[in-house]
Amino acid sequence: MTETFRFGVGQIWSPVDAAETFREIVTIQAEVLHFRVGNHQEIMTATEVTFGAWIRQTNAVLKKEAAPPATLSPGLELGRRIRLLREMVGFSQQQLADKVGISRSAVAFWETGRSGHVGKHLGTLAKVLGVEPEVLLTGMAYKAIQATLTPDEHTFLNLYRQLDPLIKLQAQKWIERRVRQKDEAMASIAPKSPKEKAG
Repeated sequence: MTETFRFGVGQIWSPVDAAETFREIVTIQAEVLHFRVGNHQEIMTATEVTFGAWIRQTNAVLKKEAAPPATLSPGLELGRRIRLLREMVGFSQQQLADKVGISRSAVAFWETGRSGHVGKHLGTLAKVLGVEPEVLLTGMAYKAIQATLTPDEHTFLNLYRQLDPLIKLQAQKWIERRVRQKDEAMASIAPKSPKEKAG
């Protein structure tokens, strides 16, 4: 019998194998989970079925439960959406602030749940982040959001969508390993600081 999982924002799932990296769910939209892998800021996506298959394959356990909906203030929810969308488009807080015409500290203020004067900037903020204002307010998209893909990304995505969930999971793990190997290789050839050379 297949175990079913209840997913929630803020959950952290950690594999039994220490070589595998934990995953933290940051948002859920229409049975699609958006999550971070380890301490990386990049947002990954997977269907609930695929994420559940990863849990079963790695024997992951729930290390941190989701925050109960009643404990999340509307300001904090809005802040989480702003941060997630900012990270998804690849902006720093300063870049978003410059495009909206506000200070970086105002963006930081919003992202920590202190909404301040976000209302008067909502239209501009939504436009810069490439979503409708209701997405910022409710987290729900009522129409498709266009993503800009290069031709090779488009081909890859179409091929990926044709895979069954377990093969998708294997493909994700393979890509994650390759990125980790590249990062480790880059770190090993990076010039050392004078402090590291002396030690």
